[in-house]
Amino acid sequence: MAPKMALRLLGTLALSGGLSLIGIGATSVTTATVRPVPRAVQTRVTAAWPIAAIAASPSGNGYLVAAQDGGIFNFGDAPFEGNTYTDGLTGLSGAHPLAAPIVGMATNSTGNGYWLVAKDGGVFNFGGAHFYGSTYTYGITGLSGAHPLAAPIVAMVPTPNGGGYWLVAADGGVFDFGNAKFYGSTYSKGYTGLGGSHPLNGRIVGAVATPNGTGYWLVSSTGTVYNFGSAPNEGDVASKGYTGLGGSHPLPAPIVSMTADPSGNGYWLVGSDGTVYNFGSAPNEGDVPGLPTPGAAKPQPTNTTQVPKANAVPTSTSGQSPPPAGSLLNPSANIAPSPNYYASCSADVTAGQLANSVACEQAAVSALNNARASQGLPVMTLPGNFYQLPAIDQLFVLVNEARVSRGLTPVYGLVNSLNALAAQGSSANADPPISQATFSTGPWAMGLWANWAEDFSTAGSMYDWMYNDGWGGAGNTSNLACTSPTSSGCWGHRANILISDVAGYTPVMGAASINESSLGGWAGFESDATVLTEVSNSQLNSESYSYTWAQAVAAGANPRT
Repeated sequence: MAPKMALRLLGTLALSGGLSLIGIGATSVTTATVRPVPRAVQTRVTAAWPIAAIAASPSGNGYLVAAQDGGIFNFGDAPFEGNTYTDGLTGLSGAHPLAAPIVGMATNSTGNGYWLVAKDGGVFNFGGAHFYGSTYTYGITGLSGAHPLAAPIVAMVPTPNGGGYWLVAADGGVFDFGNAKFYGSTYSKGYTGLGGSHPLNGRIVGAVATPNGTGYWLVSSTGTVYNFGSAPNEGDVASKGYTGLGGSHPLPAPIVSMTADPSGNGYWLVGSDGTVYNFGSAPNEGDVPGLPTPGAAKPQPTNTTQVPKANAVPTSTSGQSPPPAGSLLNPSANIAPSPNYYASCSADVTAGQLANSVACEQAAVSALNNARASQGLPVMTLPGNFYQLPAIDQLFVLVNEARVSRGLTPVYGLVNSLNALAAQGSSANADPPISQATFSTGPWAMGLWANWAEDFSTAGSMYDWMYNDGWGGAGNTSNLACTSPTSSGCWGHRANILISDVAGYTPVMGAASINESSLGGWAGFESDATVLTEVSNSQLNSESYSYTWAQAVAAGANPRT
């Protein structure tokens, strides 16, 4: 397995009438006085909650993306026909919240409407998509109550003509509506759901119908495929010699979804690591490149959010020693870690240690120091209790070590509200859910820069953000936003750490770190997130901090290196 990272930039553009548009892109910083400039190409507000589903328009020239709170984002020729907010609901909180998060969506056959389905089986129809019922129609009372679902809904599958749909639950239960016919469920095959005398060997995670709608397949996280109706059995991962998620030949990662080829005589399964498995007439067209390979930063959820400062004048930091020439420049190429901390960290995990063990963190810190030396920077002087600090405090210290040695103002402290924001991304293995409301008002109105990574340790995440953030070649680039040697997304994480100084403002940040085992992943990785911003000096003391640079310096950190 390998760490990974990704990048996102959000920038606000002031328009007449007070409207703000958010553009998504990436940037890089080469000197302390250059401020990253956002691309004003796309104009969609980023989801306040993690993305839950995507559905294509019938023409294939557009698609819709749904967030867990019922927000809808339309692209290409896919029209916006409403969302749960236009139905009067208030997302996952507020006065009239959803009973459960959205988990799936589907478009109708004409492309002028769509459905959303929630985890509790609730269905919401928009535009020309008709409502054919929900699990509540069957007398089921959602995820609780007198007659709850045995397991949450995980997928929605429309019939070819849009006259109905199936809802599929994690235990293999299937619910049919409209002209969707019931062809069976895993219970029909003698299984007893997720428990009982004959349980499934893994939760159902995806479903797809045959092109003519006379059958469907379900797939579990362990790669087992269940066929119903006219859907042919074209095999599953067992037919390729795999033994699920355990045994003598386990899958490298859980299966997360499936889709069928147009003939209906084949299908593909995809794992969370990007590995694609083809069956029947579905051809092998390759895997997703650049996902987990030991040592990279997780280019997916490294969220980089950024808002430009209006009328801000960059200044140098007084009292700081001049930084070594070129230390603010991006490396000409990724720097291989020395020592190779991936090896020692993997050995620790094999020996029963979790991510961020002391030995693993020490090896990654040594790699950071050697990479710093290549830019003329001194060895970091860490607090004496660094290896006993909570992971978020370690991230904070490492960010400041990168900044102060290059002559930039240190981050003042970890703000509790920003820690909570970072934790939302870390716990979802995704970008921290920064919405327009997060930075359009209040102390964050001037800017937000955020990173996310999955790695062996906090120092490992920092290494990938600072020294492994460029183009590494096709299939070997950890930063997914870095799609070519000249891509603007290359070195974007590094830019979000080395944000330049602005007169009258001081950087503050939030951080989060969660072991992947608590998220259903590998215990050798942790999910790390940071959110940096700058507040006016007059507001600095009004924030609530969990840890400050003054505390780190008092414990032995050198404020100049």
